[in-house]
Amino acid sequence: MSNSHPVEKVEPRSAVAATLNQPGLSNNEVITSVDTYVPPKRTWKSYIWSTLDVPKDEAKFLTKLDITLITSAALGVMIRYLDQVNITNAFNSGMKEDLELYGNELNFANALWSAAYVFGQIPSNLLLTRVNAARYIAFLEFAWTVFTFGTSAVKNTSQLYAVRFFVGLFEAGHFPAVMYVCSSYYKPHELARRNSLIQIFVSVGPLFSGFLMAAVYEGLDGVRGWPGWRWMYIICGAISLPCAVWTFFAMPQLPGRAKPNWIFTQAEIDLARARMPTEKKFYTGLFKWKDIKRWHTTWHVYLFPFYFLCAGQIGQAGSSMIFWVKSYNVKGKPNVFSVAEINIIPLGINIITIIGALTSSWISDSLPGSARWPSMVFAALVGVVIPAALGATPVHPPNRGTRWALFYLTSLAGTAAGVTWTFVNETSRQDPEKRAYVGAMMNAFAYIFTAWVPIFTFPTSKQPYVNKGMFATSGFASAALLTALAIGYLDHRDKKRARLLGDDEGHKHDQESNSVPDSPIDEKSSELRA
Repeated sequence: MSNSHPVEKVEPRSAVAATLNQPGLSNNEVITSVDTYVPPKRTWKSYIWSTLDVPKDEAKFLTKLDITLITSAALGVMIRYLDQVNITNAFNSGMKEDLELYGNELNFANALWSAAYVFGQIPSNLLLTRVNAARYIAFLEFAWTVFTFGTSAVKNTSQLYAVRFFVGLFEAGHFPAVMYVCSSYYKPHELARRNSLIQIFVSVGPLFSGFLMAAVYEGLDGVRGWPGWRWMYIICGAISLPCAVWTFFAMPQLPGRAKPNWIFTQAEIDLARARMPTEKKFYTGLFKWKDIKRWHTTWHVYLFPFYFLCAGQIGQAGSSMIFWVKSYNVKGKPNVFSVAEINIIPLGINIITIIGALTSSWISDSLPGSARWPSMVFAALVGVVIPAALGATPVHPPNRGTRWALFYLTSLAGTAAGVTWTFVNETSRQDPEKRAYVGAMMNAFAYIFTAWVPIFTFPTSKQPYVNKGMFATSGFASAALLTALAIGYLDHRDKKRARLLGDDEGHKHDQESNSVPDSPIDEKSSELRA
């Protein structure tokens, strides 16, 4: 009598299969792992927050994880961007005059920062899979904090260039590392909103920097003979230091290497490994050159970095606003805007980006299949339209409000970054090393172009008269738009193939279960009947 077992259809989120190397296997042997992740059935509670829809012990673990991992990651990202962008606020608040930066020195300083950032990307992220991730991330934060303090004492452009290079070098591996650790603990349906929460602190850093520069200039400018912009670097370092300390104690190690500590018990570590089976093996980090060659046979390694490369240039349009505001102050005439206003007015871009990024992640999670590509398409489309409008209109129109509004609308082009990182992590979730590699490639390629493109498209000496740069930004956004559509198509194709493969595996299982071999007793009975 045959037994029939129902076949459960799966809804994979990544490519058809991931081939993972295992220590002890020969060069020709691989483990083929079909991604059969099925998003759980969701109630209305999960649309608010995922921990409201899981068992009590898992909810407790996720809450601990949110308090430690997400807060340390978000604060680390905030101070990184604070220490990255504060040079622009300093430049427009006295540094330009004090250091006589009347040419494109600011562009060159940013280019050196970007060059160091690119140089450190891939080595840093490949190293991440072989060391204590939490301690390594904390070390990076401590290191760039030292050079942030050092920026307060620079006396000339050479010293400024040197300090910016080392800040970029130590900041290089931070953001991809943070994304990598988060994707090692959270399931795909839990990741988008948390990634977006971390991503919005990319905007909180510059937002805080603007308010901080305004406050420091008003309260500390001239104290002990130091100008306000130097005091700002001291304050930034003082803010960064405790955040680095919190990362050292709070950020968890990767699940495969985690041990019980003052936050997580052994039972919770076991739960973390059970929730994310691909993260519990110690083969993480033991990849070889053949792994890199294998990754380069997939579209993820090419299209995600190219999208990020193009999307990274879209933000240049909004960064021109601070120069536009300052340009209304003409030498020999009463100032239209104060130093505080010059630093604060452009912060509307960051506020809108924060709200838009959160909205984008919530919408993405609510779409059928938690589709990520629509958010990427929307952001790129805004990047096509708004910079083109800025390039086609007068720099100083009769009604200042129209250009002001256009600058603020550029913020919507930066709302898909968190969703994009989630998408990357989902499509490579079966291969942790590939996930780290693609993340490093994304950041590296984005900053390779950021290192030199703005020198030609948004030269400091010509700000804010950069209409050609605005049109160039629209061109990059058009490329990002086409790439996002291609990514959406290829991801849909891979899911479809994975479903078919899952159905085939289920069909084989069904056939095997229906083919029960005769028992020795049945064989003997048959012989007697014969």
